[in-house]
Amino acid sequence: MKSLQNKNKPKFFIIAGENSGDLHGSNLVRAIQERCPDAEFYGLGGEQLKQAGVNLLFNIVDTLAIVGFAEVFTKYFAIKKVFNATKEFLAKERPDAIILIDYPGFNLRMAREAKNLGITVFYYICPQVWAWRRGRIKTIAANVDKMLVVFPFEVPLLKDAGVDVTCVGHPLLDVINLTMTKEEVFEYFGFDPNKKLIGLLPGSRTSEINRHLPVMLEAAELIAQRMPDVQFVIPRASTIKRELIDFHLKNFSGHIFVVDQYRYNVRSTMDFAIVASGTATLETAFLGCPMIIVYKVSFLSYLIAKSQVSIPYIGLVNIIAGNMLVPELIQNEATAHNIAEKTLQMLNDPETLSAIRYGMQKIKEKMGGPGASARAAKIILDFLNIKQQEKNLPQNQPTNFGA
Repeated sequence: MKSLQNKNKPKFFIIAGENSGDLHGSNLVRAIQERCPDAEFYGLGGEQLKQAGVNLLFNIVDTLAIVGFAEVFTKYFAIKKVFNATKEFLAKERPDAIILIDYPGFNLRMAREAKNLGITVFYYICPQVWAWRRGRIKTIAANVDKMLVVFPFEVPLLKDAGVDVTCVGHPLLDVINLTMTKEEVFEYFGFDPNKKLIGLLPGSRTSEINRHLPVMLEAAELIAQRMPDVQFVIPRASTIKRELIDFHLKNFSGHIFVVDQYRYNVRSTMDFAIVASGTATLETAFLGCPMIIVYKVSFLSYLIAKSQVSIPYIGLVNIIAGNMLVPELIQNEATAHNIAEKTLQMLNDPETLSAIRYGMQKIKEKMGGPGASARAAKIILDFLNIKQQEKNLPQNQPTNFGA
């Protein structure tokens, strides 16, 4: 690991613990580099941050992407090792700023450590404090210098608690770029144009695949028995090894496509999707594809979450819509029979599908246009420039940060 001794260049430390955060973080890094080419980045994340030029202390996306409370305990010592190593790095090298992306269990604790060291703390993509554990808002107010959120409704909640917060829009709108027509997609992958295309999106973590994919595949078999003119596709998340998908497909009696490229193009052509709760539900909504949301975690994690969640929905699509726009099948309700029945019911109801597509378009409009990464980068650099000026530097001395 290189040392951060050259103070002529701004130094950032960035942390993203999950695949979506890794993606959005990589785009933010590139946006900052466009404005400030000399900026140097160190941090914790995954392959996408690494490809953007971040010097990683640890790849935590591959090793520490965790869902649920019980899962945290199984990786406690690994998490502690990474946390302590990061604290030591920050204390020794003193970067100009730390950028935290979601991943609240880890990042909110790291925010406190960085704040105590006098390091400027940015938080990009707010933890879902509006859904559960609202007490975290106090932690944010105490330790975060600038909050950059992606949903407009998050602003008043945080601002009322004294947080310096700005909504930059959702970065997904920067990455969902369609380059193929439906006809081109079907021809490229060999999909049958005479059959409906149903997508299975079981998640981006190994634990999610193991919990969701078997029941999704069982549901797919039930659907195919009653609606022969369907075909199924799994757009594999880049964080999931193909071998894991193939392992579960051994028990699937029919054919199913697994695609590893042009995923957004494929998903834009789907007639319907069965989606694990998470960022994928919002992506699917932006692509205008009707869906049902499923979600299963360990029994202990479910009990703890159920006692703390303060909103009636878990799917981002429904939370933003403010109503049950698409069905949710959670925990014991997420059975193959229920998934199949709900899917068939919706596919045979054109009016419902049309209403869902309309609602999804309204959700997309709420998010603003593309450019979230560029807006966030400008805010971060402007904020640091102001802090530099407040240090009473001579007027003819340039600051370190691009504008």
